[in-house]
Amino acid sequence: MEPDLLEKAEIAEFAKAQWVDLCAKLGERVGVFIEAAWNNAVAYELREPGCAARFVNLCCALGPSFDRKPDNEWALAILADERLGQWVKLHQLVVRAAVELRTRAQDGARISAQLLVSDAALLDRLDKQQTAQRGEVFAAARLSCDLEAVELRVLETEWRREYHKVEGLWKLMPLPAEPLVLRINSREAIPPGISVLTQPAGAKVAARLQARSLKHSLCSQARHPELTYAGAHGLSSWSGHNATATSWQVHCDPPPPLASAPLQALLEETMPQPSLLRISTCGVRDEGVPFGALDTFVFAYPAHQWLSIFHRDAGPQLQWPRRGTEAALPLRTRCHLERDGVPAPAKKWVAAFHEGLDSSVQRGFDELFTAWTESAGDAAMALTADLLVGKADLAWGWHESPAGLAGHPVTRLVVDFDLANGIECALTGEIVLGATRTRVRLVVEGRGEMKHRFDEKVLRGALPEVLLPTVGRWRSPFRIEFDPIALEGGAMWSDVLSCTGSMVAECGLRPRIAGGGGWQWYARLACESVSAYVRVHDPLLGQTSQTVNLLPALNLLDWSSG
Repeated sequence: MEPDLLEKAEIAEFAKAQWVDLCAKLGERVGVFIEAAWNNAVAYELREPGCAARFVNLCCALGPSFDRKPDNEWALAILADERLGQWVKLHQLVVRAAVELRTRAQDGARISAQLLVSDAALLDRLDKQQTAQRGEVFAAARLSCDLEAVELRVLETEWRREYHKVEGLWKLMPLPAEPLVLRINSREAIPPGISVLTQPAGAKVAARLQARSLKHSLCSQARHPELTYAGAHGLSSWSGHNATATSWQVHCDPPPPLASAPLQALLEETMPQPSLLRISTCGVRDEGVPFGALDTFVFAYPAHQWLSIFHRDAGPQLQWPRRGTEAALPLRTRCHLERDGVPAPAKKWVAAFHEGLDSSVQRGFDELFTAWTESAGDAAMALTADLLVGKADLAWGWHESPAGLAGHPVTRLVVDFDLANGIECALTGEIVLGATRTRVRLVVEGRGEMKHRFDEKVLRGALPEVLLPTVGRWRSPFRIEFDPIALEGGAMWSDVLSCTGSMVAECGLRPRIAGGGGWQWYARLACESVSAYVRVHDPLLGQTSQTVNLLPALNLLDWSSG
């Protein structure tokens, strides 16, 4: 294994030039000495460029197995510390060895000085070699240069607003002035990302991110620390004194224009715009574990706040068979959607409920009536279908996590629902069963309420846990009423022993099942197969029982808002 840029032969020549007295003393054993020191470097897996050469140079001052000597336990501790990088280990070994040598008798001070001179000469040689290989000037870290702590703070957030209902009216209210600060030091881990709520580029106001650094030591006041911020905007950089305390605007992706947007998905968890923040130094300390470079993503989330309001009135009673000159269904829905106080066009929302929901209900019961006419003569049907009737207010938008900058933002969700769902359907007609004719009235009535009011901070991905319980579901059984019609034979229904089948309904909010993220209003309505078990009295045959199939299973409605 060759762990270094310099060959053993080059290191041997370097040692002879720098450590003249040592090589003269060793004589022909210089090669054995260098080999032993080299193998020791290999044993510690010092593979980074220059590390093995510096280790061999250190052995010239302390001996080829200096790390195993009792009075050099400090060296073994440094070499075994997995928190230290290889270059930091060699730097700390050289610094500590120079100090230890000065405390020794005889020529310790001279050897200490010689170690520092030879190490500097070796670094010069390595820099020259690296520069030649890279094609650009390279300078290895030689001095202690590290940070003690970094503080990240969000500034200029006075423009932030959130929706609150005050005395029955929705208003955009300012947020409490709470500082968003993240302090990072040797005891606090660097988070993989921080979250900032802001505006898109071009907005009048946007959040600013401030970075302040506390130095431990610096190799150059002009070079370090170095701060870079790279993202969709390009690359911004500061160095030296300018990087110790600086701030810049953070921007998120722009939202689609309200006027040209399709039917807006509700509660869509928009994606952030990522940028990479790096604050770096040489990352070297004379002793201890360096703070090192701060590398973290800055996720810019849109601070937009949304408000959706809709009101639906109760509908008219519909009659079948339908007349060709029937009036169009009345508009029952009023919708309002806005973002940060700016209203969005409501025409598509009104159409989604009127042309989508109300018309779909009518078409679904057209099928039910057609099925009924196959079972009953002189058929008629009356229907009052009130789905999602009442008012439903929703306000939502991103909000800072309880963990502040270090956490993913949460969705602030305000729900104020006062909705009712009702079905009243009566089918009438004459059923012929054997020698009987019966006037039958098949009735189903169902009602479910959706009354919910809460203001919650919902973790990312946890909206289903909060919203799905607000869905209204109910099952209403059919009941049958009958009036026998007297016929010449005298046979007639005497009783209905049982009637099976129900109307099943489900209305509310659900995740969009097509076309992207977010939530949508939806309604489902289904009719189970309906049958009756009737008892027939016949003067000749006596009492008999028979099953009458009245309606097949039908999916009457499967509607969603988009």
